Amino acid sequence: MQVLRDILYQLLPRPRPFGAPPQHGERVARRLLILSRNPNPSFSYYLDERAKTLDHIEVIMKGLDDPLDAIDSDGLFVIICRYIKRPQLRWLEERRDTLAGVAYFVDDDIPAVVTGNEAGWLYKFRLIKLAVRPLPRINRLLTHVWTSTDALANALAMKSHRIDILRPLPADAPEIAINSRNESVRPLKMVYHATGVHRREHEFLMPIIKAAMQKHGNLHFEVFAAGSLARRWSQQGIDPAKMTIIPPLPWPAYLAKTMHHQADIALAPLLSGKTNASRSDTKRIDISRLQAAAIFSRCPTFERCAVPGELHIGNTAEEWMAAIDLLVGDHARRLSARDATRCSIEKMRQHASPTFPGIRFEPLSGAD
Repeated sequence: MQVLRDILYQLLPRPRPFGAPPQHGERVARRLLILSRNPNPSFSYYLDERAKTLDHIEVIMKGLDDPLDAIDSDGLFVIICRYIKRPQLRWLEERRDTLAGVAYFVDDDIPAVVTGNEAGWLYKFRLIKLAVRPLPRINRLLTHVWTSTDALANALAMKSHRIDILRPLPADAPEIAINSRNESVRPLKMVYHATGVHRREHEFLMPIIKAAMQKHGNLHFEVFAAGSLARRWSQQGIDPAKMTIIPPLPWPAYLAKTMHHQADIALAPLLSGKTNASRSDTKRIDISRLQAAAIFSRCPTFERCAVPGELHIGNTAEEWMAAIDLLVGDHARRLSARDATRCSIEKMRQHASPTFPGIRFEPLSGAD
């Protein structure tokens, strides 16, 4: 079965910039159109803050079902964020000669997700429909391909086709709220927020969390899970009064929840594998928004913006239990880990260019 998966992985199309190359290095664009399945984390982590820097340029945001007919395509640069539907793709094809360029941005190894055994079939079908099947037509338009990490660029790259890195650019870290609640009379809140795509990480944590909840009476655990994963969590023998299972939330609801409902400890395991090897460290952004002390897997993904004071451990049950014990029992260590991840967000900003690679924007004549 794995051999078939590997063959299919190699056969699935990759983004290729087959569009006409720039004649003088950088292209000049007078307005920007971002096509995105809004709202979503890819836009928030990578495109939103960069678009805000273009205060002299018209920036147009369109969802996948929005019509484009009223948009002037002359001098328009288009960013396709992961997905596109046929009507918008046809609109781009009909106006390709007037466009300043087309970039495709992707932050996952989508062929690895489609051929892997973690994601559900419904999610895979959506990827095939919106990201895989349109690629041959998209490639004929592309002048740029951007990925979120070097590892992902290496996984997708082919000789003679350049892929630029668009690293995560988070907004400024939120102010630390002063928690006036007395920890001695409230349970500590430990969370694992991940979708079903991280099935292996869920399974890895289940016996660890069960043991931690039995050991620490002052601990409450919150996990995002649905379907079979939710059932498996509920079958772990953890006191239902000490565990909350929440179905994965739409992105706006998740943002609202994590901005207004903080946590004490946040778990960020990442096991080795083809899909995870290409991931970026955007989980730091979520954890910083939660104002929680993080436990990270020791891996290249989280080493990228690591700072002193963070907790990075190997993927063994013993090390994860010890790390949970440490943070549960040491208030000062929780605060230092929380503040370290906040510092790592600033490091992430410093490592990211606020520009879009290879594009030069010039405002329309007469624009303010």
